[in-house]
Amino acid sequence: MPALFTIVSSAGAAELSPGKLLVATSESRDPDFARSVVLLIHYDRRGAVGVMLNRPSRIPLSELIPGAASVRTFAWAGGPVALGVIAIAESEKAPALAVRLFDDVYAMTDRSAIGRAVRSHVRIRVFAGNCGWTVDQLAGEIRRRLWRVRPCTAGLIFEADPETLWERLSR
Repeated sequence: MPALFTIVSSAGAAELSPGKLLVATSESRDPDFARSVVLLIHYDRRGAVGVMLNRPSRIPLSELIPGAASVRTFAWAGGPVALGVIAIAESEKAPALAVRLFDDVYAMTDRSAIGRAVRSHVRIRVFAGNCGWTVDQLAGEIRRRLWRVRPCTAGLIFEADPETLWERLSR
């Protein structure tokens, strides 16, 4: 299992965990995160990693995933850290090399496993890049009210109109 998904409880972090949403507040002045909705996929004492749910990209999925040449869709911009590919899938059965976030929602980082999931026609969204914080950095941003922590559902991840997600979650 990729080390990215090692989950260790962290004192004082009960509110934060994989599967939670970070919704940027209007206090956030960072252009990389303004009006963003981030799904946490990893949180432990070493840091937090997430993907932005509401940032489309023009990167063809076929450029990121082996065997996805016939898939005519684009990846999503997962965040300003331009490392790796992360997929979020909804499936009754755990896809190969996936880690459960909540309910039937799983995260994957292995490109071959993501390719198999894409070809199996499970509900999936693929993200190029990610967001990352140290635990203290994210805790400080939350204390400064740059983020609101919210529960997540599969419906929010696979939203048909994700570009309006921030407005709806900010109300």
